[in-house]
Amino acid sequence: MKINSDQKGLVELFLKQEILIGTLYKLFANRYPEHRAYWTELAFEEHQHASWIKRLTERDPTDKFRFSQGELRLNTLAASVESIETLVNGFKNSKDFTIAQAAGLALHLEKALWEKKVFEYFEGDSEEVRKVLDSLNAEQETHIKRMEKFAWQLQKKTRIA
Repeated sequence: MKINSDQKGLVELFLKQEILIGTLYKLFANRYPEHRAYWTELAFEEHQHASWIKRLTERDPTDKFRFSQGELRLNTLAASVESIETLVNGFKNSKDFTIAQAAGLALHLEKALWEKKVFEYFEGDSEEVRKVLDSLNAEQETHIKRMEKFAWQLQKKTRIA
């Protein structure tokens, strides 16, 4: 895959973003052991997304796969990654962060990524590329639905208690 230096920087930031979100979910898993399986699974999936993106970028340069920068700019994505790094560090340093706040934050992150359509910047004609891109888009939507359900269940428990 041939990409210019700005595009390469964007792809690297996409990877970092997925890894950071996975790291945040791992922290949630450790902080809230009663929901460990939920957060661990999400963390694994975020790291898996990063590996899929990386695998696509390492394909043969003659393959019909490309990264379309579109309106996305390096500084915009860098600011998003920096914001997630701040969230990770803030969570590590705050013991007052509730499970409901964690769920709300995760839902906000996933929806923000969905609205940016980050995975639509990758294009490809081969069956493998289309399959990976379709999976990334589908998993993003699935994460949102799962998190909405999880947040709703937490709110329901809070009202009952």
